[in-house]
Amino acid sequence: MVVDFSEKSDLYIINTCAVTAESGRKSAQIIRRALNRGGCVAVIGCYSQLDPTINEIQGVSYIGGNRDKAAVFRKADELLENSRTRYEESFDLSGPGYESLCIGTQRTDVFSTCRAYVKIEDGCNGRCSYCIIPKVRGPVRSRPVAEIISEVQRLAIKGYKEIILTGIETSAYDYAPLSELINIVDGIEGIERLRFGSLSPNTITDGFLTAAADSRKFMPHIHLSLQSASDRILKLMRRPYNKEQMIKKMEMINTRMPDMLISADFIVGFPTETESDFLQTIDFVNAYGLSHVHAFPFSPRPGTAAASMSGKIPARELKKRNEILIEHSRNV
Repeated sequence: MVVDFSEKSDLYIINTCAVTAESGRKSAQIIRRALNRGGCVAVIGCYSQLDPTINEIQGVSYIGGNRDKAAVFRKADELLENSRTRYEESFDLSGPGYESLCIGTQRTDVFSTCRAYVKIEDGCNGRCSYCIIPKVRGPVRSRPVAEIISEVQRLAIKGYKEIILTGIETSAYDYAPLSELINIVDGIEGIERLRFGSLSPNTITDGFLTAAADSRKFMPHIHLSLQSASDRILKLMRRPYNKEQMIKKMEMINTRMPDMLISADFIVGFPTETESDFLQTIDFVNAYGLSHVHAFPFSPRPGTAAASMSGKIPARELKKRNEILIEHSRNV
């Protein structure tokens, strides 16, 4: 039986994150919290994929990365019988292995009563200068359309009404255009609402917006991964677009779907970011009335190009700019 993490358990499975230094710190904290409660502790995900020092945490019975997270469930009985033995899975992400999110045959409490996430791809082929994701998640592997349809249909039968198509880099899905997935879900009986996870602005095309506007189920909300509104910073970040292209995409959305709510991710305090660079992001949020902003202070990740860049912004200034952006977005 699956229980809440706050309850006593025989086996704690901790799916870790390492996208920022803070998420890595919290992952280590949760691992130690589970160890203090007793029971068997299994650690999987990005933090264990990235940081070899996880092997130094005494008491962890199972360590796996991102290649096959489901392996821990197949070994659950063995882990419980031999909790003093440490098991380690392959961390190789170079093969065709795909970490799927499949709901199985029984209703699950992982999702809410009406909303379910369907993973359509894993990995990322991008080379953004600040991002550790390609290293810990591997290259893009997309899920076949037929498999996505099958899972959405099973979810509909189980009573789920809302589907969120998501992935590590949802926009990189390459078995079919995302517009085709909109049309497909539109035709699945029982599903009433459709959303996507975070999208690149490059995803916003005439075809995508036509499918979204014509859909009976597409919810009027798009979340975009923008990161900055300064051309200079976007170039240093190696983002695959510039400010002019961002503006064009925003205007396309506002013209085709004027009731669309747009939220976005931004990184604050990237190395060498000036006050002028920062104010360009503030002005962009204001100009397009973003409904919500996820603001993150720059966090250097080991092995990335940005980690060795000069011109780091002092921690106090990072915090200040992050708070200003968040507060400003709330008042737009």
